Amino acid sequence: MKVSNGLVMLLCLVTVLAFAGLVPLGTWQDDFLYLHNYHQQGLGFLADRLLHWSPRPLSETLIYFYAIAVYHFGLPLIGVFTGMFWLILIAAIVLPTWLGKRGKLLSIVMLAMLLLGHPVTEFFYWPDGVAAYLPTLAAAAILLTLDWGGWSETRAGFFWNFVALTVAAASFEVGAIFTLVYAALLAITRSIGSWQRGALLAMPALLSLFLLYLQFVGRVSQGSEVIGDAAIAHHLLASMIATVEKIPFELLKGDTLRHKYTGLAEGLLIKSLFFVGLYFAMSARPHSPSKRLQRMRLVLAIALIGTAFVTIMAAFYNFGELCCERHDTLRQNYLLIALASIATWLAAYRPSRHYKFAMPVLSLALLIPMLVVSPRLMAEYRDYATIVNARNFTWQSGRAVGPDMKIIQTTPNLTGNLYITPGIYQRSADPKTDARPQWMLIFFDKQSAEFTSPVNAPSSANSDKR
Repeated sequence: MKVSNGLVMLLCLVTVLAFAGLVPLGTWQDDFLYLHNYHQQGLGFLADRLLHWSPRPLSETLIYFYAIAVYHFGLPLIGVFTGMFWLILIAAIVLPTWLGKRGKLLSIVMLAMLLLGHPVTEFFYWPDGVAAYLPTLAAAAILLTLDWGGWSETRAGFFWNFVALTVAAASFEVGAIFTLVYAALLAITRSIGSWQRGALLAMPALLSLFLLYLQFVGRVSQGSEVIGDAAIAHHLLASMIATVEKIPFELLKGDTLRHKYTGLAEGLLIKSLFFVGLYFAMSARPHSPSKRLQRMRLVLAIALIGTAFVTIMAAFYNFGELCCERHDTLRQNYLLIALASIATWLAAYRPSRHYKFAMPVLSLALLIPMLVVSPRLMAEYRDYATIVNARNFTWQSGRAVGPDMKIIQTTPNLTGNLYITPGIYQRSADPKTDARPQWMLIFFDKQSAEFTSPVNAPSSANSDKR
């Protein structure tokens, strides 16, 4: 057992370190424009964003301070900013079990699995996305790891539940939906514990309602983001039908770049192995959970899956189609946490006698997606120095005196890249002009920019382009 536990721990650490090592390669997308506007307009732009477009008081405020830091130090600070949110996620998953001295290995497995089996670019390496999505994911994950560490029914555990739900609501609208659903289910199932706790949990729930209202009367009601089927967008029944048709594939698919049914088979296999492995592992633990704790485990799972359903429906309603990669990644990770919570419930309700197979099964759950993504990981590390040098040159060119700049490009890769067709682009107010080079010209206050052909090795051109 000790040998298999050690091998799983090693595999998890290698996985986490491999992905974490790429944090400095994160890239800006529309961050160029937003950071510029925060610098130029300050709190006025923040207020406008919060009231009319992005009612995310926590994440938007952090991005505002990030903009101040970027202009103060004259550096992009992508690794520093993104790394801060990685540490929050790691702490939310690992600390409750390590302090509780229970479930330590499983928390490391959970952390590694959140990085595997789905796209990672916009979720883990894009600063603007990281600020909203990683706190939202950390908030859901800590509800599970508090359970694993034995904190769920303690005062400290309830305090961190309250903090997690408040962070989720204030970071991103999906977090607000989850907070509202989770708090409502706790109340319906009488799993809160006391009226005082119920009153406290009502606070993040009410915050969620308010922020979702701002989102609906602001960004959604404008109807300016319909990019898909107009017969579905802003039609509730059509959005629900489209969601029912799509949700099995969207929740169960894997990260393969090949045929979609290959991806479905891959995803089903990985998630099944993860669920069974956790069920076996939890069966080895002594169990005497209260009925309330068992209900809370099911409530967490139902709330996460229900939130995934609502977010797919919301995408169809607002866009007319599913959007975007980062939403997909959050749904996939919500499902993993839900499966882990169900496995924990099932192991307490009807434990398995085959717990000795837990680590081999979890090893397969980790190895399969790791093998799928490893070519892209290796390509990223192979081109690491080239990417860093190219971005340093671009930054220095943008900061140099003069109206022109040169942008050394690399091919789209695992950590993302704002790739523009090579050529010279002029600053223009024409709305038909490609907005992406305009963001960079505005940020660096240049009149023209030359975008070069990719300088990566040719073999990296086939890396992930999503």
